[in-house]
Amino acid sequence: MDDEQFRAETAYQASLILAQGMLHSGLLTEAEFSKIKELLLARYKPLLGGLYCEFG
Repeated sequence: MDDEQFRAETAYQASLILAQGMLHSGLLTEAEFSKIKELLLARYKPLLGGLYCEFG
């Protein structure tokens, strides 16, 4: 994993954690959270996060 991929992965994970917190706090619906995950995957194209989404 090079530096750019590492930055993309960490930005994706940090953004996802924030969105999960908003979901658990009731600030987002499941549908909104799913859309955010799609947008984050498209924006950051994470290696590990992308694999997790496929199998998780």
